[in-house]
Amino acid sequence: MFENRGDLMYRLLPLKLIALFLVILLSLLSLGGCKKPEPARIILAVDGELFSDALVIIDGKQAGKLTQTLIKPDGSLYIDGILTAKLPPGHGDIPEENDYQGTIDSLEVKAGEHTILLQTEDGKTLEITASIPPGRHLVTYLSDEETLTWNTIKLKAAPGSSVNVKP
Repeated sequence: MFENRGDLMYRLLPLKLIALFLVILLSLLSLGGCKKPEPARIILAVDGELFSDALVIIDGKQAGKLTQTLIKPDGSLYIDGILTAKLPPGHGDIPEENDYQGTIDSLEVKAGEHTILLQTEDGKTLEITASIPPGRHLVTYLSDEETLTWNTIKLKAAPGSSVNVKP
C-alpha cells in the first residue's frame, strides 16, 4: 500500500515541477512584461492674437481650448477675456502694443499618427498632421510669422493651411 503512494508521488513530481515553473514564469511576466506604452504629451503655445484662444481638436474630437492671456499697454492683464490684474506702471512685462499668448499644457495622446486642428471662433483653422512618438513635445505657433515649431522642426504654417510634421 505504501509503495503505491510512493509510485504516485514519483509520477506526480514532474507535474508539480511544471506547475511551479509556470507560477514563477507568470509572476515574472506580470512584473514587467505587459508594460503600458508611454503616451505622447504635448504643450501647445501660441504667440500672437491669431489662434491664442483657439479650440484644439485632435482626430475630430475636441481636446480643449487654449487659455488666452492678454497684456495691454496700460498694464491690464486679461485671462480668457476677464480682467485679472493690473501691472504697476513701469513693470517690465508691460508691452507697447497688445500682447496675446495662448497655451494648453495638458494634451496627452497615444503615440502614433494624429491630426491636431486649431480652430478660432470665426472659423480660421490650422491643421497639423504628425506621427507623434512617445515623450514630451513642445509645439509653438508664431502668429505674426505664420511659423509652427514642433520641438526643433520649424515650418511655415499660414492660417487655413495643413502642415505635416515628422518629429
